[in-house]
Amino acid sequence: MLKAVAEELKSSDGPVVKKIHNGDGTMLLAIGLKKGVVLAEHTAPSVAKLIMIQGEVNFNLKDESFRFTLHDTYDIPLGKKHNVLGVVDAIFLLLLTQ
Repeated sequence: MLKAVAEELKSSDGPVVKKIHNGDGTMLLAIGLKKGVVLAEHTAPSVAKLIMIQGEVNFNLKDESFRFTLHDTYDIPLGKKHNVLGVVDAIFLLLLTQ
């Protein structure tokens, strides 16, 4: 599935999102962002962890911003609006648990 995200990312003008797993109270998504592409502002629907696989992103909350690179992880705050910007072509996993 990660190869599919990487391939689709080459020709995409927007975020590439693929579901890897959904069951047993967890969902795992692979998300790809090209340089300059934004995953629009939203709130996490449940407890979520971002896990960087490739590239670099800015994770932007209202009052602060974080830069994440290869192998970084981040527990996304519940109920906080945020967006994610591809600084360079990037792929990350999003683990959602209920």
